[in-house]
Order: sequence, then structure tokens, then C-alpha cells
Amino acid sequence: MAEVSQARRFNRFIELDYEQLSGRYFSYGALLAVFRILWDIARTSGLLGSSHESTLRSISSAAGDILGVYAALGVIALIFILISRARSDENISSFKLVTNVAGVIIFLLFAARVSNVVETDQYPIAVWGLQLTNGLVLGGVYALVALGYTLVYGILFMINFAHGEVLVLGTVGGWFALAYVLSLGDGVFEVGAASIASVILALVVGILFLPLETIASRFGRSERTANVEVSSTWMLTLFSLPIRFGVGALAGYALLQALGGFVPNVYEVVNTVLALLFIVACGMLTSTLTAVALERIAYRPLRRAPRLTPLISAIGASFFLQQAMANILGPQQRFYERPKLISGTIDINIGSLGVIPVTKTGIIIVLVSILLMVVLYLFVQRSRTGRAMRSVAEDKDTAALMGVDVDHVIVVTFAIGAMLAGAAGVMLGFHNLSFNWRSGFIPGLKAFTAAVLGGIGNIPGAMFGGFFLGLVEALGPIALGIPAEYKDVIAFSLLVLVLIFRPTGIFGEVLSEKKV
Repeated sequence: MAEVSQARRFNRFIELDYEQLSGRYFSYGALLAVFRILWDIARTSGLLGSSHESTLRSISSAAGDILGVYAALGVIALIFILISRARSDENISSFKLVTNVAGVIIFLLFAARVSNVVETDQYPIAVWGLQLTNGLVLGGVYALVALGYTLVYGILFMINFAHGEVLVLGTVGGWFALAYVLSLGDGVFEVGAASIASVILALVVGILFLPLETIASRFGRSERTANVEVSSTWMLTLFSLPIRFGVGALAGYALLQALGGFVPNVYEVVNTVLALLFIVACGMLTSTLTAVALERIAYRPLRRAPRLTPLISAIGASFFLQQAMANILGPQQRFYERPKLISGTIDINIGSLGVIPVTKTGIIIVLVSILLMVVLYLFVQRSRTGRAMRSVAEDKDTAALMGVDVDHVIVVTFAIGAMLAGAAGVMLGFHNLSFNWRSGFIPGLKAFTAAVLGGIGNIPGAMFGGFFLGLVEALGPIALGIPAEYKDVIAFSLLVLVLIFRPTGIFGEVLSEKKV
């Protein structure tokens, strides 16, 4: 009887979901390691003060000891489970158990390395703050480009490896627009911006003077109602459109000139902002046209082909765009010129801990990237086109039967991802002040890494993955005590680790059951 009871207990032990438990074990171990790393950085940088140094140091040592014991317990449990499975008759894979325990050991080693480095070097908080801002800037760019990868993957289940070239073509389009603005001002950006702003503001105000709601309702009718006899009211509205537009354009131009006469500082700011929006719009348009052409020429004919075929086509398109830019633009560096409004830095004073200088372009990149991500998420979740995109991602054939234009949705998806990449390319050009024909290759690969890190096909995951990768790339070399030239090694090593320990990414992939 005792042997039967012991066998039952052994069977219940075998039937436990060790894969799920090992996943939780890995997550808690990662949290312990991150806590120790952040605590040691805050302690050695002076952020926590120096009045209770012994207490702070003891907490750090205790965290290290707890993490070591936690890893040792995991190894002991793993050995016991492997022995138990070896005694059972079932052939169960233990790969996930081994990788999760190995992941905790890797986190333990990383935490110990960072603790030793920061204890030896004692970097001030201003250094960490500077690297933090650099990481946020990189992360904003990676996140915008990663969204293009994840949107296309979510719908077509393919990786668009030419997306990095779409990014740099946005930089090229912005560079040509910048050169045009400078040519209008004889090399002075602010003078050329005044010419551009006068046209843009006149057009915008002129359009706002039009009865947009009436026009939209008229041309938004169905074919049956559109054939009804034209009313006299509509004819009057139609003939009044040029007058309304002309009056609005004059009002916009007069408003801008009034600003120049009475508030010159505001006038210069408005001119610069409108000219910058014009440059960004040109970059986004260039990237969008490139992505739409790629979809139509390189991807649409292969939509029903095996998955490897469009991947090879994407790689070929990437090299084609690189060589085309190299032959047209030449191998030399091309340079951006910042206007006075976005030149220089803003110093963030953190009291006795020092000052953190942050570039204005860096602040713009972070804020604009977050804004564009929020707008994209709301567009996908709330708009009619967004619902169509999600339905096509779920099942293209069923969506087509329900009346969704699948080809149109796919083109819109490529266009949206390209517009985000184009905006990122222009902002990166103003931030780095130079580019060449290969400037999009490495950022494109890192954005793909960010998409995989957050969970390919997952929009919030791509956002998180971009910022996380940027922070790791900026903070990793200084935290590990290695040269900054190894930042690319850190980024792609992170990709390998994610593929080993969490192949679906931190947020998990978003795939339909049919694709799975």
C-alpha cells in the first residue's frame, strides 16, 4: 500500500507543468537581476545619497546572494526533474527547462559583472543620464522602423528586409527638400523657410475655408445617389470654391505677414516649423512611394509563393536599392544643416549631481516618435481601415469574402510603415547631420531585432522593443565596462538570446490560428 501511495505521489510530481513553472522562474530571476543592476547603478552614482552607504551596500550584497541562491536552487531542481523524467517511460523534451535555468545563470553573471564595473568606476549620475537620453533617441528611431516590420509581418507573414533602405530613402528625400529650402534663401535656412511657409500657410488656410463637410458628403455618396440630378445649391457651392479658396489663401498669407511685422520671434518660429514639416513630408512621401513600388513589383507577384521566396526577393530588393543609391548619390557622405531653432542643447540641471545636456533634435525624436506610435495604435484599433488591416491579418481569404479589398489594405500597410520610416529617416538626418547610401542597413537590422524582441506582429511590442534595444545599446558598454565600439555586438547578441530564451518576444507574437 505504501508503494502504491509513493507511486501516485511520483506520478503527480511528473504531471506538473514544469515548462510553465520554469518560465516563471526565469521571469523572477530576470527581475532580481535587473533590481540588483539598477540598485548598484543608483548607489554608486550618488543618486541614493552617501549618508547610509553601509546599508545601501548591504542591500546590494543581499540581492546578489539571493540571486545566487535562487540560481543554485534552479540548478538543483533541474537536475532532480531530469532524473525523474529519465525514470519515467514518457519521452519529454527538457530543452525549455534547461534554457530557462541557463538564462537565470546568464542574468546572474551579467548582474555580477555590472556590479563590479560600477563599483570600480563610480560613474556619476550625469554620465548615466546622458547615456539614457542617447538610448531614448536611438530607441525612438528603432521603434518607428520596427513598426514597419511588424505591420508587414502581421499581414503577409514575411520580413521586409528592404525596410532599412526605405528609411534611408526618406533621409534622401528630406535632404533634397532641405537643399531646396536652402536654395530659396541663398544658403540661409530661415530665409528659405519664410518662402516655403508663406505658400504652405496660404494653402492650409485656403483649404480650411472650403466647405469640406459638404464636399466629403457629396463625393462620398454611393453610385446610385450620385446619379441624381445636381441641385442648384450644390452648383452654387461648386462655383464658390475658387473664391473661398482664394479668400482663405489671402487670409493665411496676411496672417503670416502680420506675425512678421508685430511678433518677429513667433514669425521665425512658425516659418521654421512649417519648413521642417515640409522637409519631413517630402521624406515620408519618398519612402511611401518606394515601399508601394516594392510591394507592387517585388512582393505582390510572390504572395502565394512559399515563404522563402518573398524573403529572397526582399533581400534582393535591399541590395538593389543600396546599389542604386550608391550609383546615383555616390559613395561620399551627404550632410544636413540644422536651423537655429533646433540647434544646440538643453541642459537638465539635477542639482548637486550635475547637469545632463540633451540635444534639441534628440528631444524632438523622442516626442515625435511617441506621438506617431500612439496615433498608429489608435488608427489600427479604432479606424475602419485599421479594422480591415486586422481582419486581413487574421485571414485574407475570409476578409476578401466579407468585402475587404485585400490588395488595397496591404498597400496601405506598406505605405503606413514607410511613412513612419521616412519620418524617422529625416529626424535621424537632422540628428546625425550626415548620411550615405548604407546608413539604413544597420538601423534596419536593429529595428528588426527590436521587433523580434518585443514580439513580431505586436504593435506595442515593437514600440517597447525599440526603446529597450536603444537603451541597452547606449547603456550596455558603459555598464559592462567594454568599449563603445561593441554596441552592435551587444544589440545582435541580444537578438540571439531572445531567440533562444523567448522566441515569441517579450510581449509575444500576434498571429492568427491559421498562421500558427
